[in-house]
Amino acid sequence: MSQQSFTVNKTSLEMFDAFRAYGLAALLTCGESVAHIHDLGHAYSIDVSGKMPEAPDALLFEDSEGWNRIFGTFRERKDSKKPHPRDDVKELATKEYYDIIELHLVPDFVPSIGRRVEDGRTLYQSLDVSASKGYREGKRDVYHEGTQLEVDKYSWAIACVGAASSGVWRYGKSFILSLVPNPADVSLISHRTIQKDLDTRVCPISANATIAHYSVRLALLISERRQSLRVKYDSIIFNIMKKTGQQPKPGGGGQYSLSFLDKLAATPAGVFALKEIERKFPTSQHARGTKQSLALVLADFLLNPDLENFRVFESLYIRGQINGELYPWEKDQLGEILKHVEIV
Repeated sequence: MSQQSFTVNKTSLEMFDAFRAYGLAALLTCGESVAHIHDLGHAYSIDVSGKMPEAPDALLFEDSEGWNRIFGTFRERKDSKKPHPRDDVKELATKEYYDIIELHLVPDFVPSIGRRVEDGRTLYQSLDVSASKGYREGKRDVYHEGTQLEVDKYSWAIACVGAASSGVWRYGKSFILSLVPNPADVSLISHRTIQKDLDTRVCPISANATIAHYSVRLALLISERRQSLRVKYDSIIFNIMKKTGQQPKPGGGGQYSLSFLDKLAATPAGVFALKEIERKFPTSQHARGTKQSLALVLADFLLNPDLENFRVFESLYIRGQINGELYPWEKDQLGEILKHVEIV
């Protein structure tokens, strides 16, 4: 079976880079080809086996939540000569398909990013919060919104495809959170299966709680499918936007390592503990009292599993037991969690 390798070099815009990897893999696959994504550190390698399609799958461009989230702030003007961004993506990916393929066969291609890029496209903050106007610039004495980043049209197009097909957006009262698992070693078909089957009704109390709950559910699902699917995610890439009166403002972003959850998911007792942890995250933003407080401190512990954060979580949990609101941990569950707590 024939195989070709493609390269998506990283730019330091973590979410944008991951979306480009997923997007290119999606463009290169069909019923007769299979794509596998590897994170090499400095770049993503995409290996495609089998006969590649002669054009991208039209289903990639159908209306979906993903497309709506990417271009949620776009306002089409009646007198505008520019096409809607989604139509622009489809046209680029279809008419210039082979140019995109050939460009990513070159191992040293790096996207052009700047204030002005020839024939470039606006890099929306939904693709990476670091692209937001003013987010990268110091401002003193006078208010200004800052400058918008542009990126070359091919890198922009595949990032949009990746965001629409692999991005997850969740909302809280004061935030909008976008998530994507980092593909350390993932076949695209397995990734799509995980996406389809994963329950993403997660805790909306805070951005940290949403990230932690999503990650626990992901770790549990992968542990169930470990024998049948080739999937390895090493982190969750996340961007946070703050809700405002008009357009959302950047709130930061980063990567959450899945190392702690992976260690727990490697043993039956650890999986049992993860299931108990998952139950402690309410999926309603109206949770109050002990349930709300417990979810917040549990999220802090999972995002930074050190002894101090565990102590805070366990102290609150013990109070809940005394009040009759919570029941004790099983001994082997607690032991498995403590086995992997970091002592700083």
